[in-house]
Amino acid sequence: METLKAADNAALREAIYAGKVVRIPSSSASRRLVAEVWAAIEKEFGAATARRQLQFKLPGDELYARIGKVRKRLAGEEWYQKLLYELLSEQGFVQGDHAVDPVRLRAVTHLGHENPLAAPAYTAHRDSWYGNPEAQINWWIPLHEVTDADSFAFFYGLFDKPVQNNSGDFDYDEWMKTVGWQSTSGKAPVYPSVPEGILNAEDGVAFSANAGDMILFSCAHLHQTVKNASGLTRFSVDFRTVHLADHEAGKGAANVDNKSTGCSLKDYLVPAK
Repeated sequence: METLKAADNAALREAIYAGKVVRIPSSSASRRLVAEVWAAIEKEFGAATARRQLQFKLPGDELYARIGKVRKRLAGEEWYQKLLYELLSEQGFVQGDHAVDPVRLRAVTHLGHENPLAAPAYTAHRDSWYGNPEAQINWWIPLHEVTDADSFAFFYGLFDKPVQNNSGDFDYDEWMKTVGWQSTSGKAPVYPSVPEGILNAEDGVAFSANAGDMILFSCAHLHQTVKNASGLTRFSVDFRTVHLADHEAGKGAANVDNKSTGCSLKDYLVPAK
């Protein structure tokens, strides 16, 4: 992972398409986004309980349902998308040149991997297996300091090497029609992933980051959520960008093993220039 403060946007995109994972230190815009997301969490849960210990104060079903309410607010309210555009502009991503999806809140609870219902969240996968375009760049921002014990791991050596997976069973249009992202419908969706026993977990490289740091990586990177045994819930936000001209020109990471069908790009937002 390389730490950058600023970069030519075209060169940055090309480096990410080639497999580089980039860390950009927190900025005024990213810190503002973090503060506003925490404010949304506190509006739902109150400020009396330490935010990262909510899971020990509430029944699991109630916790997840109320986090779901915050997720919907972040994804649906124009205010948060405006903050996102400000962050992107600050980092040289010209408004109108990039399609952007909404901010998504993630909560990885302490020992959450022991819950069988949460198993799909801990499987190794490439986001490209979910009908995402090869020119997509993933952005991940922690709301607090994280370490290699509660972040996620990259399998750098497999970026350009095929691995066994079930992405051929995933169709984006069917997913959105029957399940949707972060749905509570109760339906059993296909989660493209690597079967157990194929990967050596020790080959995954996790990382540390500060609140508001921006981790940028290709949607083709194989990665996996770390099993959180820190004693605290991990909170983060993420979103995705696609440079439209790159997509039209067929630029992006090489497709080494993605067999999913459909394309998520039609559901992304393109802010006016």
